Amino acid sequence: MTSANIQNSLNRSEHEHWKRLKLLEAYRKKRWELKVTNEKLRALQRTVDSQDVLLKEASYNLSRIHSEMEDELETAKRIQEGLIPQDFPELINVKSAAVYIPTGKVGGDLYDIIITPNQKIGVLIFDVSGHGIPAAMIGAMAKMLFMHYLEKTDSPAEVFREVNIQLCRFIKTEQYLTAFLGIIDPIVNSMVYSRAGHVPPIIFNHKTGTITRLDSKGFFIGHSALLNLAEYWDQTVQLSAGDKILFYTDGLTEGCSAEGKLYGSDRLRDIFMKNGSMDLQQLLDVIVMDQTRFRSGAPLRDDFTLLITEIGNSDYLLTDSGFTKEDGPHILMVNGFNDIERVCAMILREMDRNGFSDKKIKQFKICIFEMLTNAIVHGNNAEKGKKVTVFYKVNTTCSTISVIDEGDGFDYNNLPDPLSPENIMKDHGRGVFLIRNYLDYVEYNHRGNRILGRKLINGR
Repeated sequence: MTSANIQNSLNRSEHEHWKRLKLLEAYRKKRWELKVTNEKLRALQRTVDSQDVLLKEASYNLSRIHSEMEDELETAKRIQEGLIPQDFPELINVKSAAVYIPTGKVGGDLYDIIITPNQKIGVLIFDVSGHGIPAAMIGAMAKMLFMHYLEKTDSPAEVFREVNIQLCRFIKTEQYLTAFLGIIDPIVNSMVYSRAGHVPPIIFNHKTGTITRLDSKGFFIGHSALLNLAEYWDQTVQLSAGDKILFYTDGLTEGCSAEGKLYGSDRLRDIFMKNGSMDLQQLLDVIVMDQTRFRSGAPLRDDFTLLITEIGNSDYLLTDSGFTKEDGPHILMVNGFNDIERVCAMILREMDRNGFSDKKIKQFKICIFEMLTNAIVHGNNAEKGKKVTVFYKVNTTCSTISVIDEGDGFDYNNLPDPLSPENIMKDHGRGVFLIRNYLDYVEYNHRGNRILGRKLINGR
């Protein structure tokens, strides 16, 4: 083999060697790159696993928060439902009915009928701005405040002023409420009312078939920025037997059709006037159905309330009471012995304000107690469900009370003399004996289920 061949062979061998070195280097590089890639993939997997844990934790927390919010909304809903009366108290000379249509959310509509200490009938309706838990909390607070101040005054405007001051002290949000409060006197058939930015109630006049809006000025309640500007006024409307007053919230008139047209107050006025002679509950059903047809499947934008009252015949109420409407007596209902002290306290307070002596006040208290006890025990035979009606009037010359039970009456001309020897040990006739001796004037009705007594400030 020549040297040239040997050299060529060496060159090929060296070339192959370098070629293998390059391949080995490329292999090592690829293996390193693969290792780095695998490490990155493992790091990415760890990151994915970590994020998956965080996502599951976030999903769990969101689910828990959602559940808590649902629980809180359900609690707020129960609070609101608890503040909406299921039944109204028994009213003197007034009928009532109501319907509440919710949207499914917790709304701000609340209403009630309250018997005031003077046995007048307070009709309250209000609407808190917004929805949810804040509206429910503000509504609950407002309801308690309204009830508190209705115990102190028969002026709706004064109630609004006090409630506004108290709400502004505690509520520092932009929320507020609109309200309407009317206080009906069932004896003279009039209503003193005040409006705090609420939609005006409407009256159906039974005699003429016409409609009247109870429109008046008044700021809404509870917005602290307007505390110094808010003012409220009392107004009075005279009512007649058969008149109906419709109180409502703006969710009714703001209901929209599928085309976006509002139901509106004019349509409500027309349907009320057309059907105003209907029974109360039937009338409410007609209004709700009319609004439902108008919306034609469009969802409610807000919940709404309808509350309606019908005025009775106060002349009939006073029949055989011994009073006339011009006398302007107060009226109280007694359901049992527990009410006697309340009735005594109200009448005796009036006597004290009008200058009666302590002796005459004590004598009159004994007479009230005897009259009511006799009416409950002997007149109504202590039967549950039977009531005693009390009319009274106190002025600077006399104090007059009329007590009527639901019994069959008795022969007041043939009462036994409790001072006669044969009746000394018998327990009957003594109450009437005391009444006749303590009062300056005593009168029974023909049936014998009503006694009227009068104490003169300068009498015996």
